[in-house]
Amino acid sequence: MSTKNRLFQDPYSVLDATLRDAGYMNNWAFSREEIFNVVGGVAKTGAEAVEVGYISDKPNRTPAACCRAELLHELHEHTDNAINLAVMVSLTEQNIDNLFASRHEQIDLVRIPSTFEEIPIALRFAEMAKRYELACSFNLVNISTLSDQQLIDIVHEVQQTGLVDIFYLADSRGACRPEEVSHIVEVVRQHWDGLLGFHAHDNTGFATVNPLMALDAGCQIIDGTVNGLGLGSGNTNLAHALSLVAQRTDKNYNHAPLDALRQAITVPMSAEKSYLYYLVGAKNFAQLWVEPLIERYGNDTARYLQRIPRKAYTQIEQIIQEIEA
Repeated sequence: MSTKNRLFQDPYSVLDATLRDAGYMNNWAFSREEIFNVVGGVAKTGAEAVEVGYISDKPNRTPAACCRAELLHELHEHTDNAINLAVMVSLTEQNIDNLFASRHEQIDLVRIPSTFEEIPIALRFAEMAKRYELACSFNLVNISTLSDQQLIDIVHEVQQTGLVDIFYLADSRGACRPEEVSHIVEVVRQHWDGLLGFHAHDNTGFATVNPLMALDAGCQIIDGTVNGLGLGSGNTNLAHALSLVAQRTDKNYNHAPLDALRQAITVPMSAEKSYLYYLVGAKNFAQLWVEPLIERYGNDTARYLQRIPRKAYTQIEQIIQEIEA
C-alpha cells in the first residue's frame, strides 16, 4: 500500500467514484483510454482518491470490472503516485485471498459494500484485507432503510473488530432527505471514533445538498463523480464535491482539469427512465429493481409505483405485493 494515503492525513477528503458507479450504466465497458483519462484527470484536480472499479478474477471481465494488478500498477505510474487508488470488492467473490494477494501492493484502499444482512460476510472480507495490511472501508448501503438502533448496533459490531479504517454511509437509493442525512450521520458519529464517509445518489435531487449536510454533521470524506454520472439518477458532481471540501479547508483543488474530464467519459443516461429512478428515491426501494419491474409491468411500471407507499422495502417481492394487492 502506498504511504501517501492522504485519506488518513487530511481532515477532509474527496473520493471520485466515476469508473465504479457509472459502470452500472455501461456494464463497466470503459476503454483503457477512458480509464487512464479519468484517473489521470482526477489526480490533476488534487482529489485524494479515485475508485478504479471492482476487483475480480472472474473470466471475461472488462478492465474496470476486474482491476488487475498490472492495470493498477500502470495507473500509479501514470499519475506519479499522486492519488490513492481505491477499489471495491463484491461480496459475491469467492477466492478473496487470491484477489488481495495479487493486488495488495497496488491498492491504497479497498471498499467493502454491505447491507445490514451481509455484515458478517463483509467483516470476513475486511479480516482478509487486513491480513494484507490493506486500508479498509466498510460501506454500509441502503441507509434509508435502517432504524437508529440498527445503525448503532452496526457501528458497535464493526468498531469492535478493529478491522475498518473508514465507515462509509451510502444513500444507495437516493432516498434520504437532507434532515435525514444529518440525523443518520449524527447517530453514527456518536458511536464511531474513526473516519466517516458519505456517498450520495441524486434520485430526488438532493445529491448537491446531502454531502454538505453530511460534512456538517461529522463526515470527513465525500464521494463525487465526473458529470455526476452514476447508477440511476447519478451521484454528486465531482466539481461540487471538491468545492464543498475546499470551502471547509481552504484546499487548493485544481478545477481546470474538470473541463477535459467532462469530455473524457460518456455513458448512456436514459431520460426515459428518469422518472422511475425518481420514484426509487421517493418510495425508498433499490435502484437495481427498476429493470425487473419494467420487465414485469412494462409501460405501466411508473403508474403502479406512484400508488405504493414510501417504505423501507428490503425485497422486490414487497413492492410486487403492494402493486398487486
